[in-house]
Amino acid sequence: MKVFVGFILAIAVIIGGGAAFLFSGIYNVSAMVPHWSMTFEILEEARNQSISYHSKGIVAPSLDDPKMEDAGFHHFQDTCRLCHGAPGIGSSEFTRGLYPSPPDLASSDLHQEMNNSKIFWIIKNGLKMTGMPSFGVTHSDKEIWDMVAFIDRLSTLQPDQYKAILKEAYQRAERHNESGEKAGHGHGTHHHSGNEGR
Repeated sequence: MKVFVGFILAIAVIIGGGAAFLFSGIYNVSAMVPHWSMTFEILEEARNQSISYHSKGIVAPSLDDPKMEDAGFHHFQDTCRLCHGAPGIGSSEFTRGLYPSPPDLASSDLHQEMNNSKIFWIIKNGLKMTGMPSFGVTHSDKEIWDMVAFIDRLSTLQPDQYKAILKEAYQRAERHNESGEKAGHGHGTHHHSGNEGR
């Protein structure tokens, strides 16, 4: 009986101490102060297990399609690159203050740890309290798979190759804009009514 009472008291002390710590505000939630190592390991394990569980039924389509990679590049350059950087191109300045830091999507270690189904799930759903948003709110599944297709290729790209893709994309956009302007001028015919000059 004494053992049982002692056990209940110990549980009560732990719960009471935890509640006191929680409501005291002592724990620093500043992004400038890293988690305790034990806290970080628990959160990291919870994240990894959650991603594995929720991405289990996702079947990745064939990603060996240049059109998917090309479309994915534009999404990556406009959004992902800001936080994650790209081969030879650093991330935006504000990411220095993010905690945890956004991973390098060109890292071969990341691609060994995460399969394409997991990457798709992360992009679509985002990750709580990491700065990673849910692109499923703004992008279709097809657009997200396009992003995955390009990210899948990213680890094989050297900085000069990425910059060449970027240069080609800019040149193509300029040609498209120029052709649109010419087409607009071609339709600029003026129609005069018979009442003009009266």
